[in-house]
Amino acid sequence: MNYKDPKESIRQKIWRFLQEKNIATFPRPCFNRIPNFIGSWIASEKIKQIPEFNSSRCVFCAPDFVLKRIREIVLESNKILAVALPHMAEFLEISERKNINRATSIKGFKKYGVPLKTEVGLFVEGSVAVDKKGNRLGKGRGYGDKEWSYLLENNLLQGEVKVITLVHDEQILKDFSNLMSETDKKVDYILTPTTIIKID
Repeated sequence: MNYKDPKESIRQKIWRFLQEKNIATFPRPCFNRIPNFIGSWIASEKIKQIPEFNSSRCVFCAPDFVLKRIREIVLESNKILAVALPHMAEFLEISERKNINRATSIKGFKKYGVPLKTEVGLFVEGSVAVDKKGNRLGKGRGYGDKEWSYLLENNLLQGEVKVITLVHDEQILKDFSNLMSETDKKVDYILTPTTIIKID
């Protein structure tokens, strides 16, 4: 692992902090993944306050465990849940209403999902770190950007689709714009256990 890479050193610092302070919760250890954290359920509930969530018919949500509650909220709100199987093996949409707990797990995606054909109105992804300007670091494999690109290339994104991320307050840094390139997709909203940050 090249810790000389400034992005990677930020990731390592966040993972170590969440682990040592017992902020990270199942699955642990949180290294090399989008971390789940204490308070993620409370943070997830805040999506109901986002206007673009309420107006979207179909919401894309990454498959990370930390986002499971958001996936449940999408289905509980009578919306279509769009998901990608791990490693982008397939893009599916789910409309299950009876077995929401099962349908929102990775195992349930295949059982309850059909090929994605509905346009996505909101994009939700986890982060390892995010800054107050909306810059985001994932776990370093680029899946968030690839998922977005796939939806864009296949005409599965509605006009101006907003991006939401869910993090613990300790995952928010002041500014790492200098590490980002123009192609890096910024987030529009940050949900935490204590607050909602709207990026201007």
